[in-house]
Amino acid sequence: MNTLTQLRRALLLIVLTLCACSTPYRPPQPLDANTNFPGLIDLAARAGGKSADVLLVHGICTHDTSWAGVVVSQLMQPLTAATSPTSAHAAGTGGPQIQIVSSNVSTSAGKLRFDALIWSPLTTPLKRQLCYDQTGKSAICEGTPPFTPTRARLNARFKDGLIDDCLPDALVYQGVARDDIQRRMRDAILQVMGTSETSPEVPLVVISHSMGSKILFDTLLRMSEEAPGSPAALAAQRAVDRLRLLVMAANQIPLLSLADQQIGTATLAAAGPDSLQRLLQKRLPAKRAAAAVDQRLTLVAFTDPNDLLSYTLPADRYAGEGVVVYNILASNAPTYFGLLERPDYAHLNYLTNPDVGRLITCGLPASALCKRE
Repeated sequence: MNTLTQLRRALLLIVLTLCACSTPYRPPQPLDANTNFPGLIDLAARAGGKSADVLLVHGICTHDTSWAGVVVSQLMQPLTAATSPTSAHAAGTGGPQIQIVSSNVSTSAGKLRFDALIWSPLTTPLKRQLCYDQTGKSAICEGTPPFTPTRARLNARFKDGLIDDCLPDALVYQGVARDDIQRRMRDAILQVMGTSETSPEVPLVVISHSMGSKILFDTLLRMSEEAPGSPAALAAQRAVDRLRLLVMAANQIPLLSLADQQIGTATLAAAGPDSLQRLLQKRLPAKRAAAAVDQRLTLVAFTDPNDLLSYTLPADRYAGEGVVVYNILASNAPTYFGLLERPDYAHLNYLTNPDVGRLITCGLPASALCKRE
């Protein structure tokens, strides 16, 4: 076969691949035609000269402190902004701890303070027990003996990542370590939001991914039910009352909440309220918080329909007085031949998806404070 023929075949293959590649939800598509919510930049403008607070919580799979910088950088792409150097510290002492990564951003409209809670170090020691099974060793498994049996290339990739590194996080949290993880998350939340100096008018934004949402909501609910007037109960109530925008990417609550139910709870309607529902019920009525500019909480759930681990959020379970819920569909990676989107990309790429990031930062319709696309 001559070189020209090889080149023609290669070009034909490229054309066929491009034709067979699609991203049906790029740009993202709201399921509700009336979707309308503020972005980070709008909330920064409402903070009255103070910093609007943004809490970031990652999901399953191993993460390190660099995750915070990647996400903040992506979110700030639509803005002209200056970011301070990040600082990182542990939320406690003794044993694995949650890492807190903080950074401040100044924009033309106002200031944002980001605090990322990196809980991955809590489960890493347990996940290392599965390192012997990884074909391609991850960072936490470097130096462990090689896995010698032959695996198909794609099977090996998904076994190494989704099964050996990501799924164990959910299993660990749903097991006997759940209480310990919540206690360590409590320590981190108190460090970030435990001060009474924050004005109730200063907006709070929570951006959580995957199982990180459930860990956060479970912990805040538990804190809210501690002794009335205790630091934990006060911090949880302030957080719930200040919350103006809650972004959930790769929502897993419908799946993970099955572990909190008894056999015989056969329908969604019959299931008891989950931790997010119960937290939302604790929000102060608008008439008791009339001093704030805008008391409404907007809950936005981003879902890639090809994400095997994500679910849209049933709006009627969470919407209520002062709470609106929107679902938005997004494509985090290409779909090939209508058959497959890489499962790891579909689940992990929400907060690095520039289309998703722009919606979080600029809102819908897009704020005039954002740069034009």
